[in-house]
Amino acid sequence: MPTLAVLFLGYACCYFHRADLSALAPLWARDQTAAAMARALPDIASLGMLVYGFGKMIGGMLADRFGGRALFVAALCGATIAEFAASRCETPASFALCRVCGMAALSLAWPSVGKVASESTPAARLGTAMMILSQSYLLGDATVRALLAAVVANGGGPADVLRTACAGLALGAVVTGFGLLCTRVPHVAPVVQSAPARVNPAALRSLLRPMVWMALMNVSLVFVRESLSLWTPFLLVDLCAMPAASAMRASALLPLASACGALLSGPFGDRGARGLLWATFAPPLLGACLLLALAIAGRDAGSSFVIATLAATSACLAMPLTLGSGVLPLRAGAGRSATMLGFVDGTGSLGAVLAGGGLARVLGAAGTGGVFVALAATAALAALFAAATARTKRA
Repeated sequence: MPTLAVLFLGYACCYFHRADLSALAPLWARDQTAAAMARALPDIASLGMLVYGFGKMIGGMLADRFGGRALFVAALCGATIAEFAASRCETPASFALCRVCGMAALSLAWPSVGKVASESTPAARLGTAMMILSQSYLLGDATVRALLAAVVANGGGPADVLRTACAGLALGAVVTGFGLLCTRVPHVAPVVQSAPARVNPAALRSLLRPMVWMALMNVSLVFVRESLSLWTPFLLVDLCAMPAASAMRASALLPLASACGALLSGPFGDRGARGLLWATFAPPLLGACLLLALAIAGRDAGSSFVIATLAATSACLAMPLTLGSGVLPLRAGAGRSATMLGFVDGTGSLGAVLAGGGLARVLGAAGTGGVFVALAATAALAALFAAATARTKRA
């Protein structure tokens, strides 16, 4: 439990880097001297997420090779340096370089967390452990956004935001490094044994099959989740004629609903194959039905119905997404748990890159109804990929 608490705190601190753009965007938008930075912000964010996704794949292999504890602290230290350098940038190109370096460093964090958790948690409780750790990004994101918003409310500028984020990352690195050093203990019933010296072709093929299906499931789920996160305020304004400020406040219900859904993943993660099948297959199928209901109801639906349905969809998707980014790849790793986790979760992060531009094109061509249909079809695909994952009998 002490190790999980340290990992929880450390991963929450990662959001000092992940969430800083949400505070910088309005500051740059209202400052004429930062017009170039504001115009480049969407491309900088997309580039950072692209590097983040591929970096997780590399981070998983590094965690299996060198261990997760030192790599996790190194990720926080690297992000701290990048954030400090970003606070001194005055051009989009230099800021983009710092952003890419920071996201590359942070991409090592989640595979390292999974590696340490799998080594320090009894196999029968790994699902619950990863469920707890998965909550850290929700609480970390919310806390950091509130802290940076307070900096802005007190008259802070972009440099103040970045320096505050740098201080938070540095404090997280120090506390996490000391905590992981103090909690280093012999393995307690690890999920998998150390990696074998050689992997024969048959074993490699059996490892690749669940990896591919889980990755496809994750990228589909992340695409739907990130699309809802990004487009919900606009959809509420368009469908329900809500004021923009009210739509923004209402969209905060989605991550809260996701947190509730993620909490249910722990008990299912510690059950057998049948329980995992229903936990990964049924929720996205239910989410697809809810999205289709929104597509049919369209503009006749009231704001309460739309908000409740979107929140329920987010809760449904959170359970398989938490399992697919945590216990499932760790248990299917066959001695390479962090590598599997990095590949599956990294592929899911690439879905976030597609969410903005992809849905914008659908919205322009088919309207809000077409958006809900496209998201429903993607959620249904995720359910099929989940069933294929269960058939491999590796999870």
